[in-house]
This record gives sequence, structure tokens and C-alpha cells, in this order.
Amino acid sequence: MTEQNQQRVGFPVPAYLVVAIVVAVIVLVYAGLRVSGVIGGKAAAPSTAPSAAPVVAPTPAPAAGNGKKIYDALCVTCHAVGIVGAPKFGDKAAWAPRLATGLDALVASALKGKGVMPPKGGNPSIPDADIRAAVEYMTAAAK
Repeated sequence: MTEQNQQRVGFPVPAYLVVAIVVAVIVLVYAGLRVSGVIGGKAAAPSTAPSAAPVVAPTPAPAAGNGKKIYDALCVTCHAVGIVGAPKFGDKAAWAPRLATGLDALVASALKGKGVMPPKGGNPSIPDADIRAAVEYMTAAAK
């Protein structure tokens, strides 16, 4: 057989690529061992003491100022100018029929949504108590 008839089998890999891959693997393994504490002597000793229960911060009660804070952050978007029929802040005539239904009904509307107003003004993460505080803030301005 002559050299012309011989075919190369496989994919030739340059030596520098093989060296680069080996070095990368060594560096990654070494870094992983350092992070885990196996190299460097800083591995945490296994604890034999029972772990304490996680500390859970108590949920704070709604602050008195949350009504204004929620209004300023969310409700003002529609209620400042009366977008799509939203009663304007402080507009006694617009709020009068709503006030006649009672505070609980207004809070229920704010929680569940009404017309184009989404539930909780579009922010479901707001606690119900803060929504109530915002409704109380708006209704107090219209009395």
C-alpha cells in the first residue's frame, strides 16, 4: 500500500488543546477542593450538637402610616386623576355613594377588584391590612 491510499482515522487534536483542557480540569478541581475546605484545612467539623430551630421574625402589625404609603405607591396612579371612573382622592361627591356602602364593602372591592381595578390594585403581595389602611386613608380624605 502506498501513502496515497492510506486514510487518517479519527480527528487529530493539537497537543496545545489537550494540554489546555488538562490544565483547566486541574484548576477547576483544585478550586472546588479549596472552596469546600478540603484543601487549606478550613473544612468545617461535623457538628454533634442539635441545630437550633430557625428564628422567624414576627410579622409586624400594619403601621398607621401604611395607608398613605400604599396610596402613594399604588392607588395614586388611578385615584389622583380619576382614571376609568376611579373616584378622585378627596372628591366628596364621587366618594359619597361608595361611602354609603360602608367601609367593609369598599375594602372588599379593593381586595377582590372592581371593574377595571384589579384585586389589590394589581399588587397581590400587599397584605390585606395594608389595603384596608389605604382605603381608610382615601375615605377619610373624602369625608
